[in-house]
Amino acid sequence: MTFSKIDPSLSAEKLRSMPEGQFFDRKSARLAAKDFAHQLSAFANASGGLIAMGIEDDGCFTGVCTEKENEFRQAAFDYLQLPPDYQVEMVPCTLDNGESGRLMLFHVAPSANEIIKMKNGEAYLRVGDATRKLNAETLAALEYSKGIKSYESRLIDDATLDDLDADLIRQYTERLNVSASSALDVLKGRGLIREKDGQLKITVAAVLLFGKCPTQYLPGARVRFLRYEGTTAQVGERFNLIKDITLEKALPLTVGESRILLESQMREFQRLDRDGVFRKIPEYPSFAWMEGIVNAVTHRDYSLQGDYIRVVMYDDRLEISSPGRLPSIVTVDNIQNTRFSRNPLIARVLGDFGYVRELNEGVKRIYTDMESYFLDPPVFSEPNYNTVLLVLKNNIAARSLRRLESQQVQQYWKELEPLDRELVFYIANLDKCTPRVLIETTGKSRPTILQHLKKMVAQGILTEHATSLKDPRKYYTLQAAK
Repeated sequence: MTFSKIDPSLSAEKLRSMPEGQFFDRKSARLAAKDFAHQLSAFANASGGLIAMGIEDDGCFTGVCTEKENEFRQAAFDYLQLPPDYQVEMVPCTLDNGESGRLMLFHVAPSANEIIKMKNGEAYLRVGDATRKLNAETLAALEYSKGIKSYESRLIDDATLDDLDADLIRQYTERLNVSASSALDVLKGRGLIREKDGQLKITVAAVLLFGKCPTQYLPGARVRFLRYEGTTAQVGERFNLIKDITLEKALPLTVGESRILLESQMREFQRLDRDGVFRKIPEYPSFAWMEGIVNAVTHRDYSLQGDYIRVVMYDDRLEISSPGRLPSIVTVDNIQNTRFSRNPLIARVLGDFGYVRELNEGVKRIYTDMESYFLDPPVFSEPNYNTVLLVLKNNIAARSLRRLESQQVQQYWKELEPLDRELVFYIANLDKCTPRVLIETTGKSRPTILQHLKKMVAQGILTEHATSLKDPRKYYTLQAAK
């Protein structure tokens, strides 16, 4: 027996244990109807999703009585200026007290071109597992972006179910633990196919996610990988393009092929560990570039079909560019802490495949992973106001020297005091360090740090670079290998 007729992937156990996040929230029926309206506003203004009423925070089923059911059904009309698009179903279940009861499931669709506001003008947004009230500035940005109807939800008149990859859809339903016979219901529930004039029609998102050949209908739906020898692209006699590969399959397949392709191009460098041993690590942390690609295919503007995603590798950096500006309320300044999807249908399915992460964890981790590799922070920009560019730098000059330094470091490592080892660790991995950086990273006092640096200079371990005794730009490096 199917637990939910709207979303066959749901089950009682899943509603109990599924983590709350961007697309799911469970609420007790004790919630006031007005507060429930806040949730409807938040989900509709973001990526849509499921609000399950009658479930406590700990997963206990307490159900929804008839009186509360009527309140929740009426909430959108009593408290919102414009009710969002949603479907509601009452699902019979056994409550945790052993009695028979019902849960109330609200399947909320993302609002493509309207802000769903309370009657007092307030609006809310689902961000990860939290519901946030929008301030005036954020609300204005969201209103501007909602003026453009979501391109991913448009129907492609000429496309049919035969244009979709049945095997890929089967893989998707298996991930959701749903029988293949329910595949159409799943695609309907995710908003990927809709009925029009008595026929099933295919959306842009469905073709991108499951199309046998997405570029047949969307020529710009591709990722182009370019590898240059050197740090700039040359032409003519100096032409230095050494690899040019285009990926143009359905998005889940393109993401997977991108991983394999990029891994094959990564060089290895050395990093000093805290035990004094230089170990091989990839050119870039794999999560950083993989998340960059996932973000590009998830959030790019697919209405700009004259352009496509580019992944360009130079000797000293990796660039990932995608068509369109950052979506809505996201800026280059708040990108670590602000989440908004231009393509919520695509984001949800790629999330089901395990690619898109909750709570903006992905972008935050790009920063932390680059830092853990002692590399410069990632740089996000909008160079021509219609492209998002991510640049990852690999610090190749300093890393190339570490092959020469590895043997000499191991010779003296065991003789160093604990603080000396920590200083050498940072200097080796950052290439060069000022006393100020070392004071901040170790938490030691300035006199202590200067004393240890002076000692290691005298021992021939470090080299001091300064034009005078009080040079404010003074820094230290490992002494060059002999």
